[in-house]
This record gives sequence, C-alpha cells and structure tokens, in this order.
Amino acid sequence: MSAGYTLGLNQYTHSASAVLLDADGCVVFALSKERVTRKKHDGGDTAELVRHVLEQADIKSSDLSLVVANNHLFRISPFEETLPWAAALDQYRPGYLSDDNLLPGVRKVELTHHLAHAWSVLQDAPFDDGLIVVMDGIGSTWHDLHAGDAAPETFTDLDLPKAEGFEQVPHDPDLSTGWREGESAFLFRDGALARTFKRWIAEKTPNFLYNYGFENMESLGAVYSRISSHIFGDWNACGKIMGLAPCAGEWAAETPRRKVMSGPLESLKINWARLHAEPAPNQWANSDNHPKYARLADDVQKDLEDIALDFLKRLREKTGATHLCLVGGVALNSTLNGRIHRESGFEQVYIPPAPGDDGVALGCARFGHALLQKENYARAQTASDARALADGDTILNSATKPEPFHPYQGTEFEITDIQAALQDKAAWLEWVEVDDAAESAAHWLAESEVIGWFQGRSEFGPRALGNRSILATPADGKMIKRINSAIKKRESYRPFAPTVLADHADDWFQNVTPSPYMSLTVNARTDKAGQIPAVIHFDGTARIQTLRRRENPLYHRLIEGFHKRTGIPMVLNTSFNIKGEPLVDSPSDAIRAFLDSDLDAVFLGPFRAWKRPWPADADELGDSALGSLTPQADSTFTAEVTSSADGDVLSVRLMAGGNTHDADAMELGLLEHSDGTATVAELEAFFVEEFDAEVSEIHSRLERLWKLQLLHFIEHAATDPEEVIPDWSTPAS
Repeated sequence: MSAGYTLGLNQYTHSASAVLLDADGCVVFALSKERVTRKKHDGGDTAELVRHVLEQADIKSSDLSLVVANNHLFRISPFEETLPWAAALDQYRPGYLSDDNLLPGVRKVELTHHLAHAWSVLQDAPFDDGLIVVMDGIGSTWHDLHAGDAAPETFTDLDLPKAEGFEQVPHDPDLSTGWREGESAFLFRDGALARTFKRWIAEKTPNFLYNYGFENMESLGAVYSRISSHIFGDWNACGKIMGLAPCAGEWAAETPRRKVMSGPLESLKINWARLHAEPAPNQWANSDNHPKYARLADDVQKDLEDIALDFLKRLREKTGATHLCLVGGVALNSTLNGRIHRESGFEQVYIPPAPGDDGVALGCARFGHALLQKENYARAQTASDARALADGDTILNSATKPEPFHPYQGTEFEITDIQAALQDKAAWLEWVEVDDAAESAAHWLAESEVIGWFQGRSEFGPRALGNRSILATPADGKMIKRINSAIKKRESYRPFAPTVLADHADDWFQNVTPSPYMSLTVNARTDKAGQIPAVIHFDGTARIQTLRRRENPLYHRLIEGFHKRTGIPMVLNTSFNIKGEPLVDSPSDAIRAFLDSDLDAVFLGPFRAWKRPWPADADELGDSALGSLTPQADSTFTAEVTSSADGDVLSVRLMAGGNTHDADAMELGLLEHSDGTATVAELEAFFVEEFDAEVSEIHSRLERLWKLQLLHFIEHAATDPEEVIPDWSTPAS
C-alpha cells in the first residue's frame, strides 16, 4: 500500500529534474539532476536523482502512488520498452535499467510538454484567473498529442476544452512533415485550463541529427538558441546572449541593426539567409569577433522582445485577461520579462522560479496529485470513469489549491555534514564557528570581501536566491572584473544581479514590481546608479531580486546588516559556482568551488572558513623552514603522459578528485615521490642532484600542487623541542 506520494519527473532529456509531493500536495523535495551529478544541464536517466530524492525524503519507491513524467523529444513509455535491447547493445548506460529509474510496480502517467509547463505554474500563480503562455525551443510532437488510444495514460492539450476564439497556427498542418509545439497559450480560472492558442513549428531537417534539428526550427526559443550555438557553441547558453546584447552599444555602435526574426508571431519569418551567412561560428576566443557577436546578440534580443510583446498585447486584448503567467525557456529572459511587466498592459505578471524545463517536473507532480484527488473523489461518488472526470473542465478547484511553491526545496545538510566536509579539506582551510553568520557576513561584505554563502536547503531552478550564492558589495565597480575573471572564470562582460530589500527597491530602481526569483530587469535610478556600479549593466539596467523577510529570513537579515553598515540596502548576488559547473549543492561542492577560486571566505551554516596560506608564507614558517615539512600526494591521483619517440615527455595531465590539470614532468615526479616519508628537504636534494633543478623552482612546483589540492603536508619535524609547530591538517582554534 503506497503512502500517497506523487513524483514528477523531467526525464531522458536535458535538465532532468524531480519534484516529490506528499499526500496533501505539499512539496517535500525538488532538485535537478545536475546538482547531484555535477554536470550542468545533465539529462538522460533519473536513477541517481530519484535515489537521492527518496533518501532525502526517507521513503521507498513503494510509498509512491503515482509517477508523472515528461520528455519533450518523445513519449517515454515506448522508449522504455526498447531499453533492455538497447542497453544490451551498450547504447545506454546501466542506470537506464535501474529500478530507481524505471520504478517498476508504480503507476506511471505522462504529460505532453507544454501542458506540463502550464501545470508548473497553474496552482502557484498569485491570482486565480488569467493567461498562461508557454514559449520555448521545442515541445512535444503533433503525433504525441494526437496519438489517441495508442497513448494510454498520456494526457495532452487535446484533453482540454477550447476557449472562445481558439487559434491554431497553421490551422491544418501538412502532416507529410513533422511538427512540434512552438508556443502555446491557455486561459485558466480556479484551476481549470482551456486552450486559446497553439503554434506548431515544422521539423525542417531530420530529427535524428545531433541536436534533433533544433537549430533549424522556427520557434522564438529555437532561433534565440541558434544564436547561442553560433557564438558560444552551446545551445543552452542563452543567458550569455541576453547579457551580451547591451554590449553592442559600445562594441558595435557603428554597425546597423538587421533583423533576425520578423513578426507577427503567427506568421513568423526567420532571416535564414543572414543566419547561414553569419561568420565565425563558435569562435568567441578570438576577440576580433566580439563586435559582430554583440551585434547579432542585440539584434535577436530586440526581435524577441518586439515579437513576444506584440503577441502578448494582442492576446490580452483578445481574451480580456488581466493576469499573465509566463513559462518555458524564453521566460528565463529577464530583459524581455522587464518589458512585459512595464509595457504589456497586464495588471500582474508572474514568472515562477523554475520556468525552464527543470520546472516541468513540478508541473508533472502538480498534475499527478490533482489527478489522484479527482480519482479519489470519483471513487467516493461511485463514479466509474475517472479519466473523464480528470479530462473535464475542472481538475482542481480553489478549495483544494495547495500551498504555493517556493524555491528552497532542495538538499539540506546538518552541521555534522558541514564539519565533515571542512575536516576533509583541513589541510587547505581554517575555520571558526561564528555566533551570527548573517552579521558576520555583513561585516566582511562591508569590508569588501567576496564570500560564498551556503545556507539551508538549495534552490530549485537556475537562479541563486540567497542559499547558494556568491555575495559582494555592489558599491565597488572593480568587483565585476574580479568576480568574472578570478572567481567565476567566465566572460568579462557578464553582469551581476542585486538582491535588494523589497521595502527599499523603489528608492533605487524605476518601475519596480516584485521580483523574488530574479526574473526581470529594471532601470536603475540615475541618481543612484553611481553608488552601485557592480550591479548595473552597460545599458543602465539591473536584474533585481526583491527580498522580503518571510521569503528568506537569514538572507534578509544579512542584507539589513550590510545596509546598516553602508547605507546600501542590497548586495551583489551571483550563483555559487565557477564556469561550466552547476550551482553548488553540498558543503563539499561549496568548499571545492571556494578553493578553486579567488573567493575570500565561505560561510557554511554557522562556520566562516578561509584559505590557509602556503606554509612558507605563514607567519609561523619561512621558506627556510619549508624543508622540514613532509608532503603527501593525493592517493587517488592518476597521470596521463605523452612522450616523443626519443622518450622525451611532451605533456602531462594529472587527474584527481574529478578534476584534470595540465602539468609537466617535474610536477609528476614530485607527486610520485611525495609518499609521506620524504621531507621537502630530501626531495630538494634528490631533484637538485638528479635533475639539476633549482630549489626555488621545486618550491614553486610544490606550491602549485598544494594549491591544486594534489598534495598536503602531514608533518613538521621540529629541531627545537620548545618550538611551536603549526598543525597543517586540523583547523585553527
């Protein structure tokens, strides 16, 4: 007998995610797979993620009443039927056949993609009626929506009634070509959805290509993503395009605008001639390309804004709706969202914390719980056709609306977990427990430190909202270069967001509307922008996060403390990660990112940690005393060496702790001889005699290996019994 839990999954595609609801529909846990596997936008099977979710909730798969899943590329049930054969041919890793992925014995239901997006916001909007508009790259296929009896336990838009004036574009697609969802719109009232718009996009190239032909499709999200691929070689780097667009005013001011897309949306035209002829694909490393890239980014950004805004205004006039929910990948474009808030004419605009495909898991879970409610009601009424009830005008009414979703639903760690993670890196860290982490952090931010802030449960969605954040003062414009280059190790133009106390936001920014999830950009007030240069972009805008005390009390208190010290009611907030990695999730993730960056300190729960100095730089030791220390190499390190035909070493790569580092023959030799028995002095003697190495060079290589955490020191043998020896393996008292 199950315990009534509902599990929603975004499965077998990018940004795999899971959301668990209890029998009352309350969110128990929500997390993306990338936070567990440490691979950004990780997709495929969900075995490792589901195992993590069940462990965190302390339940078994037998406690699940229902699993609801979505995949925007294909239906899941037929795919899973092929897995035993495909896995036997090594086409898929073993995790695909894991019980944690397939969940045998648990009832499963599927949603089509745009319906799942709609459900991700339906019950959490701060109003009871309005429009839900889905804009993304690609959704489910025409076939998936129209499979009829061939798709048991699959719910689609076609299960919903048509609103008055429903429009489908094209009206009668030529089914000799494949079609996918491009944009969809739904009207809702008191939990009931109705279709009001659907635009289909043609699959212009074979869908078995490396990217399913995605870059040749004609949705707003797909075209924008094509520009991301062209500039950065990554279809999922759309945030970089949005940030790059304002640079055109400085880098490409003399280059005239040229349209990438032309509206209206219903008859969207793509300038394919320009896109096919656009030079220098995926050559960002050559700075000569930056002006043309900035112009391309600015063109597609302005086209997106103009077309989407025009469509939404007309949709508002057509339907009479006064409230708007925006979901799908396009809803991550905060510059567009800012214009929608200011110019679309809706009284309220709501964008959830995870509008992209990771949020699909929430939509699946919400739908599943509502379906169980209706089926339970049907059984109570002795009705026999639960499916018909679930497909009717109302699946859920306002009396059973659950508590609104908030983003802090991920993994939570005990103090003992944090202490263990600190101790694991004690050779490189010092730390102290503080009485008040928020006050301590506010003090150090006011002193211009850049800190990692790790507190409570991790956020669900792509934004760091104050539990897994890098924080700094917004008053120092030099922070932009420092954080981008030395800490996050990314493109220099990338902007940073302010988290501002909601009660003070209007004093510093124009046309402020609540933005608790960092969803939109606003203009800074001209008399204030100069005081907060680190969070103002080239065009004078900022992607604000407005914060009320009830949303995150500890983070709110930190900013209050900073405000008290500086007069500025905000801090610079960016995601706690370095380039190419997802947001940190665990204390170990946070410490690893801290040690691999130029962060000054990291706050983990009640602890403030900072980096130990290189022993020769410490007050207790000088370079002359370094020789008495005993280095110990990481026991897990492996090396890959390339040699010439004459045996000369051409290259060395060192692997340890999931990281790969370029090295040379001397560094490899030092690691191989750092076995915990030889002191630095003994290594010096050996390498000077055998390889004619300089002592200073040996010290320099040891320091690099130490900073890379490839070796640590386990002993300091004193010659003077009265000498006080620092212990390099335990924290400072």
